[in-house]
Amino acid sequence: MTRWIKWVGLAVAAAWMTFAATPAHADFSVCNKSSYKIFVAFGYWSAKDKAWTSEGWWTLEKGDCQIVYKPNLDQEKYYVYAESTDHDYTWSGKYPFCASDDEFTIVGDSECKSRGYYSVDFFEVEVGDKRDFTQDLVD
Repeated sequence: MTRWIKWVGLAVAAAWMTFAATPAHADFSVCNKSSYKIFVAFGYWSAKDKAWTSEGWWTLEKGDCQIVYKPNLDQEKYYVYAESTDHDYTWSGKYPFCASDDEFTIVGDSECKSRGYYSVDFFEVEVGDKRDFTQDLVD
């Protein structure tokens, strides 16, 4: 009986250590809670490139959610732009980033046109110190 208790204790300890060693879930997601099918772009400060960076496009059906940024959320603010696939509705703001009609990752937010891109105005999302964040888009 003592041996059985010892093995159960070791199994519980091993399971706890495995769970405790699992990295925390951290990402930025966008959920389409609108009545439109939409395209989404995302903007952030890249510490690696020391520049503002924009990425897109993710296509979200009505009701879909998509992770658009997987690294740890180490900034307090991120930026989102979205538009309906029929271009009748947009979610925008006052923060310009470069974009392209095709899928893109663009380092730098200035001189968009001279680099073959165009500028769109993203809206700011304050995540504070949250490690995981979801931005809902509603119409």
